[in-house]
Amino acid sequence: MKKCMLFIAVCFSIVATAQYNIVYNLEKGGVYPQNQTVVSEQNQIINGMPQEISTTVSTESDYIVQDIKEGVYYIDIMVKKMSNTTKTAMGREIIASDGPVSNPMNKLFNNMTTYPIKITMNNKGELLSFDNSAQLKNMTEGVDLPEMQLAQLEGTMKKEMSAEKLTSNYSQLTQILPKTEVSIGASWSKKITINSIVPFESTTTFTLESVSDEFYTISTTATIATSENEESDVMGMKAKCNLAGPLKGTYIIDKNTGWISSANLEQQLDGNITFEKSEMMPQEMKISMTSKTSTTIK
Repeated sequence: MKKCMLFIAVCFSIVATAQYNIVYNLEKGGVYPQNQTVVSEQNQIINGMPQEISTTVSTESDYIVQDIKEGVYYIDIMVKKMSNTTKTAMGREIIASDGPVSNPMNKLFNNMTTYPIKITMNNKGELLSFDNSAQLKNMTEGVDLPEMQLAQLEGTMKKEMSAEKLTSNYSQLTQILPKTEVSIGASWSKKITINSIVPFESTTTFTLESVSDEFYTISTTATIATSENEESDVMGMKAKCNLAGPLKGTYIIDKNTGWISSANLEQQLDGNITFEKSEMMPQEMKISMTSKTSTTIK
């Protein structure tokens, strides 16, 4: 009996200290889908007047492995479908890649589903290169707008979709795996920059919560924040931003491929944005803001 109990104790000890090397194990020619929905509810107070804004951004993408060389994945990201729905007191606006092309923004979104984003990535999810030049070059093709308005739109979109910004944003989805082997309960951290209306800095902590025959379950927590009195260009105007809040979530990782099978993230922000006085803004304007954002990946 004592020997049996000792054997069980040893088995539990082995399970508790088992080490897992969590990496991407993708196949050449493989197609790995990633569909993401981001729902944000914002409450703003502008010059004493409350305002509620709801946005839903959805993208359906395929990551297609074109080649594998010396442990580096050469991947085309094809955005198959994308949409942005905004609700305010003034009504609802929908921009969709599969919407009527008579809407210039629908046409622009549709153009972005035509050309791939090309990346290279190692088996830990670190992006080694990022090339969305084909998207940027062709995004306004066939968009029916006056020349000056089209030029302004193109300039704004190219700024918001710069390779630098998007590399950081895509890294949040790929670079979540530990750099070394880990056991259940182990944690690792990464410093990230989130490019939204303004840049946010964060040190994000990941923890391996459990392991099954098919999946790893990884939790994540973080506090994201702008630098104190961070001055940014917001919609062409200078603004000082003080925003911060917690983020938490769970990733379910396919044990065979390292790919995200599903994920749920919850983020809150609280603070204010102060627009400086300028030619566009005759008086300083301060916006108090709270927001809750839910991200679902599947």
